[in-house]
Amino acid sequence: MFPPKLLLLSLPTAFAFSGDMTWYNPGLGACQNTNYDWEPVAAVSAALFDTEQPCGRRIRITSALSSVEVTVVDRCERCAYFDVDLSPSAFQQSIGDLGIGRQMVTWEWL
Repeated sequence: MFPPKLLLLSLPTAFAFSGDMTWYNPGLGACQNTNYDWEPVAAVSAALFDTEQPCGRRIRITSALSSVEVTVVDRCERCAYFDVDLSPSAFQQSIGDLGIGRQMVTWEWL
């Protein structure tokens, strides 16, 4: 009989999440800073915000067209758990026209 083998698994350093991306007009956010439409900032769902306390953390959001890196500055009350809400400039950089309104994306913590 052979001794059991030890199997080592390596986990990826980053996990990608999927959710809807929308846009909003930032202001005084949950991180207690005032931000503006032209800044690359985002809000994450209230549930995720309350769990992770992500103020100042950066995320990379990837759509079918491109990717954008933003800083989390707020919580989104209406977002599902892995949804993200971007400033208008970040949304336009990632997708383009604000009229699109909502797009499925993947994102990861940086």
